[in-house]
Amino acid sequence: MNWTQRIFIQKEPLRWFPGIFIAAVFILGSTPLHAKEKYKEVEVTNGGTIRGMAKWKGDIPKLPPITVFKHMDKCGQTVVNPALVVNPENKGVKFVAIYLKEEIAEGKPLPDEKEKIKRDSPRVLHAGKDKEQRPDSALCNFEEHVFGFVRTRKVGFYNMENLLHNPHAFGDNGATLFNIPLPDPNRMSQKQLKRVKGVNRIQCDTHIHMNGWMLGFSHPYYSITDHKGQFEISQIPPGKYTLVAWHEGYNIKEFAADNRPVYDEPHIFEQAVEIKAGETIELNFEFPARDVTVEYKVVERTVEGH
Repeated sequence: MNWTQRIFIQKEPLRWFPGIFIAAVFILGSTPLHAKEKYKEVEVTNGGTIRGMAKWKGDIPKLPPITVFKHMDKCGQTVVNPALVVNPENKGVKFVAIYLKEEIAEGKPLPDEKEKIKRDSPRVLHAGKDKEQRPDSALCNFEEHVFGFVRTRKVGFYNMENLLHNPHAFGDNGATLFNIPLPDPNRMSQKQLKRVKGVNRIQCDTHIHMNGWMLGFSHPYYSITDHKGQFEISQIPPGKYTLVAWHEGYNIKEFAADNRPVYDEPHIFEQAVEIKAGETIELNFEFPARDVTVEYKVVERTVEGH
């Protein structure tokens, strides 16, 4: 449970700082980020940048596959468990949410309200597989297993399969935040999701193997790590902040009544950072936040699917 920090200042040589221990904070359910004031868009001319990597420490555990209960003829008998995706080449961890915890009053511009949302926009949650349209699309699953967005702007929902997918999000009290059917392939649905605050669970109501997370922010200072475990947050106004690195739990504790997997608590790091004008701070987070022994739990079907 450690991290390393390097600070780069334009036109100055690299300076190293010793690693500092980060306390892991385990939070059950949703992590609300309640907005108190409307975010003000300004030109950030002297902003800083935070970039780095989320990396796995130690042996990479093998997660059990997730049993498919519907459309097995197209989706297969099982799908790969997306709760922990580690790059074997550099041990970078994908789908880690990195964000500034504070409610930032003003900062860089948000996505344009009048801009038409296109298929390949980062504001779109993609369901299903079509390698020609999206090389990283996932068969019978959400491509963006962890999806971040700005709550005051519309986001898109795009289905690439000839199957009904039905993204359905829940708050920390189990209440429905939205429920959007996607019956047809290659059609965009747009919606503003103001009720989605912080970290919230999402599922496809049609397929119990399709599950993920949505993070709704009032500001644009967040990043989701890519397949190399890399992230970057830019144009941050100078000031003091708390940087959060969030990764879901990956060990299945039990299965819900509908046979969906229920995982253990998320792995969360929080780190105080100070952004100075023109600085680039590099932070590298090492996961897991705590030792976890993976129990190989798989649900067996008792009836034939279709």
